[in-house]
Amino acid sequence: MRVAVFPDWRRDNPYQRLLAEALAPLGVEMVFPAGYRRGLPLSRAVLPQPRPDLLHLHWPSAYLRSRHPAARAAYCMRTLMDLSLVRRAGIPVVWTVHNLVSHDTPTPRLERWFSARLAALADGLIVHSEAARAEVTGQLGAAEEKVTVIPHGSFRPAYGELPSRAEARAALGIEVERPLVLFFGMIRPYKGVPNLLRAWSGLKGRRGDALLLVVGLAQDPKHSAEIEALAAQTDNIRLDLRFVEDAEVPVLMAATDLLVLPFGQSLTSGTVRLARDYNVPVVVPRVPSATDAVGAILAENTGPEALGDSILRGLQPVRWANAPAHVSDDWLGIAEQHASTFSKIFAAPTRCATNRCTRI
Repeated sequence: MRVAVFPDWRRDNPYQRLLAEALAPLGVEMVFPAGYRRGLPLSRAVLPQPRPDLLHLHWPSAYLRSRHPAARAAYCMRTLMDLSLVRRAGIPVVWTVHNLVSHDTPTPRLERWFSARLAALADGLIVHSEAARAEVTGQLGAAEEKVTVIPHGSFRPAYGELPSRAEARAALGIEVERPLVLFFGMIRPYKGVPNLLRAWSGLKGRRGDALLLVVGLAQDPKHSAEIEALAAQTDNIRLDLRFVEDAEVPVLMAATDLLVLPFGQSLTSGTVRLARDYNVPVVVPRVPSATDAVGAILAENTGPEALGDSILRGLQPVRWANAPAHVSDDWLGIAEQHASTFSKIFAAPTRCATNRCTRI
């Protein structure tokens, strides 16, 4: 089976690469069409021969290219039409729903409408947890029989094993015994870093010599400036606002005592999965992606007071002294579930007239 994957975000997120590598031995070839085609990018990429057997969509926000409401509405309509043309050509569409709407969207109501239409149009939907299934069926109105739960695979094959704590601390220039709280990931407004910094400031006098390390690329200059201004107002904070290479990820995980992810919203979080892979204690609000965390401290909300209380609880070493090691999910098993889902959708009945086919 040949599956065309859109968009190609393998550089920024190893998820697609790891899935493609696991599917290859099962006879499923994942192809990533290169370049961006104007007009109808998806159908123009897959309709020329040789055609794929299936289109696998991940993050549709890649095709909603404007922040202006009117233009964004036009892109929503264009993408739905584009995918309809793909299906009319007899190529089924599977959408892995990483988010209900794109993060920091300027038009949340419009995009919720778009996501609901996309869920109705797609031949199948894949989500990473039962909590995500409930959101997709409840919030988007997706038919239960369309939704398949397949766990998010481990990132350990991409990032490798952990160094020792001493090696990791030496690489970061941090004393071995000093408590370390980490935020890690792309820094965007929905991830709540300003509230984390306000919470950290409010803990002054109660956090001892603990250090807060904020690591990740901040693409919005205004947001970056806000973070830098807040960090300058208190002590024991280190900012490292840049893209982190893969080899650095295990170092951060080995050095960290507590990972804090104050997301305002999150259906599935790769960083929560990363903490699970490396048995790193995590503070996360009560969002759907929190179900992927093992032994997490759940903050009641993303306000500074709730985050501060959760951080103090997370820094109590006795809480994690006997935490069981987590066995990472098996990519082969995950690939088998994907292959089975793809095969069932591909084998579904079709109705064709001349060159035009519609799945029913």
